[in-house]
Amino acid sequence: MRTTAERYIDASKEATEKLAKAFGCTDKFVYMALTYRKNGENARKIRHAAVKEYGAVPMCHYPECRTLHDTTEDGRRIMRQTFNNGMTIYIDKETGDAWINNRKGAKVMTSNCITIHQLDELQAVAENM
Repeated sequence: MRTTAERYIDASKEATEKLAKAFGCTDKFVYMALTYRKNGENARKIRHAAVKEYGAVPMCHYPECRTLHDTTEDGRRIMRQTFNNGMTIYIDKETGDAWINNRKGAKVMTSNCITIHQLDELQAVAENM
């Protein structure tokens, strides 16, 4: 399924057609439900059935970046994500401390002990700086 939605359920054309027939709606409505553009009770049921009964896969788009896992000279393990705009996120894998550097190497933001959810937010911040 081709979409620009931030999150969607990836279902085959055959699954989409079967869902439309099973729920008595159009292929377009199924598409809208699977791309979260419709969010009523029927749309939620379609998404649930798509995953549980038709093998569809929930998908999510994230900012494009290059991710490297490094060990520094002093033994620290660092994850580094570089974005197209020149911003770089560094995360110390042992402490969870994170910081963002701009393209010139200056630190522009710091965060302590981040969680996966906070990493998503940090990635969005870095991509939009």
